[in-house]
Amino acid sequence: MDQIQQIVYQLTEKEVVGNNNISNNLAGDVAKETGNSLMEGLQNAVSGGNMGELMNMFGGSDANSLTSNPIVKNIIESLTSKLGANVGLDAGISGSFASSIIPQILSMVMGKAKSGDFNITDILGSLTGGNATSILDQNGDGKLGIDDALSAVKNGNLGDLLGGFFKK
Repeated sequence: MDQIQQIVYQLTEKEVVGNNNISNNLAGDVAKETGNSLMEGLQNAVSGGNMGELMNMFGGSDANSLTSNPIVKNIIESLTSKLGANVGLDAGISGSFASSIIPQILSMVMGKAKSGDFNITDILGSLTGGNATSILDQNGDGKLGIDDALSAVKNGNLGDLLGGFFKK
């Protein structure tokens, strides 16, 4: 997650400096709200059981396809609200910035996951408080085994989950 936060700060700073509508001295606040909105949105998706949408998001091929994902839409809406309430940006500027930066960040994270720079299990573990087993444990016995994998494949969950990661 530290690596994701670094991406957030790097891209946010670049985007703020290049944006005439946002003062450069707000870059730190904007980056903080961007990171918070992103992490909260991903955690809410996991806790809400939206694994299929989460996997579709991580398996997307480009930034443009991300904006149609419901999780991404929620993150953008959250960031737009936070930038207005906590940073004092105009709603139009906040919305434009959020709609631009969130797909950029997620595209970079997806690229790093596909190239092997990020471990998806670690990301899922971080989003679930370190317990990715709870998401993948299909029979609720607290262990991951072949029966969980078979159940996940039968129910379609595992195929959806893994299919999103390995699309080319």
